[in-house]
This record gives sequence, C-alpha cells and structure tokens, in this order.
Amino acid sequence: MKKTKNIFILTAILLLSGSILLGGCANNLTPVEPQSPPPAVTPPAGQPPAKDVVVTYNYKDAEPVQLSANNITLKVGQRIVLSPAPGLTKTTRFTSSGENFWGDIMKSEVDPQESGQAIFSAIKPGKGKLKVIPNSTDTDHATDLWVTVVE
Repeated sequence: MKKTKNIFILTAILLLSGSILLGGCANNLTPVEPQSPPPAVTPPAGQPPAKDVVVTYNYKDAEPVQLSANNITLKVGQRIVLSPAPGLTKTTRFTSSGENFWGDIMKSEVDPQESGQAIFSAIKPGKGKLKVIPNSTDTDHATDLWVTVVE
C-alpha cells in the first residue's frame, strides 16, 4: 500500500512538472510581424534631382586601395557611384559598418557584378563607412569610404 502511494505521488509530481515546463514554453511564443523596408525618399516636386557623386577606386598588388574621395556628404535622394578605375578588372568587395547603415540609410541600386559599378541611394540621414576590399579578400589593403547623409 505504501509503495503504491509513493508511485502515485511520484507520477503526480512528474506530470505536474512536465505540464509546468511545457506550459511555460508555450507562453513565451510571440508572433513577429514582418517588417517592410522603409519607403524610398524622392526629392520634393519642383526641385531638380541631386547629382550623383562618383568615387573612383583603384589598386595594385600589395598596395592599399586608392579612392578619388574618402569622406562624402550626400543629401537624401542623392546617389553615390563607386566605379573602378579604367583597366581595373579585379574583383572588389564592399562591406559596410553597422548593421543598418547600408540598407536603412543607404540602399543598393545596382549589383556591382553586373555593371562593374556599385550604386547606392541615400534614403535617410545617418553616417557610416563602406570598406573597399581589393581582390575580394585582401583586407590588409582595404580602405574605408566614409559617407554622411544629411536632409
């Protein structure tokens, strides 16, 4: 009789513990609303579109990347065009600082693999940098391009 009572108590404790653990896990599931990208900003009516800023990059073996400019200020709606120097046929990689600068502040317009140029539009104010990496992997010779976006 005493053994049956102990088995009953042990079973009850295990069932209660299991239901508490499973119930606690189920209560922490919260649905997440998908977020859409911010809308593109266009210049106000009556104003001419801002001119593109072209930055040319070049590099040779074992030398840092050379930029025609490395501290750019753009207005919202303006674009920056990163263009390889004439004759540069090597693959270049671009990485950004901060998790949201290139995507929330600047957005990519053209895939550099298709056109040879990387084009980004300023969509809201902020500041960040773009690292230009020669040969896609040579981070020792990379150069930072700082971009500030103002209204």
